[in-house]
Formats: sequence, C-alpha cells, structure tokens
Amino acid sequence: MATRPRSSSPRPSVSASAVRARRNAQHLETFGGLLVAMTVLVLGFTIYAEVTGAPALKLVGVLVLLLVADVVVVKAARSQRARAAQR
Repeated sequence: MATRPRSSSPRPSVSASAVRARRNAQHLETFGGLLVAMTVLVLGFTIYAEVTGAPALKLVGVLVLLLVADVVVVKAARSQRARAAQR
C-alpha cells in the first residue's frame, strides 16, 4: 500500500471538535435532503388522494410529522455549522 506524499504547506490548525461539528452538519444535511425528498413524495400522494377522493387523513398526519422533522433537522444542521465556524 503506497503512502500519500506529504504536502509542503502545513495543515491549518483545526480542533477535533470543529471537525466533528462540521462532519455532523454534513451528515444532518444529507439526512435532511432525504427527509425533504420523502416529504415531497408524501405531499404528492396526499394531493393525489385528496383529488381522487380517497381517504387522506393518515397521509396528512405523516406529512405533518415529516414537516416537523424537516424543521428540526434543518435547525440542528445550522447549529452544527455555527459550532464549527466558532472554533
């Protein structure tokens, strides 16, 4: 296994907690993207059910839960980004 050559420029000093916060923010943003995609999918099914006259109360409940989860994940990702920027 070959080793990576060292660069001539020194690495910037970044604390481990800042790296962890940035990584957590990236994971939350990825999860948030998937969550938003699921929300849009459920929104489409809900609209279809409402237009066709099918029962949609369960879909509306799931949609509300997904929207709340979207807000929570976005706030958590912003908090992690801010924490990474402070350090």
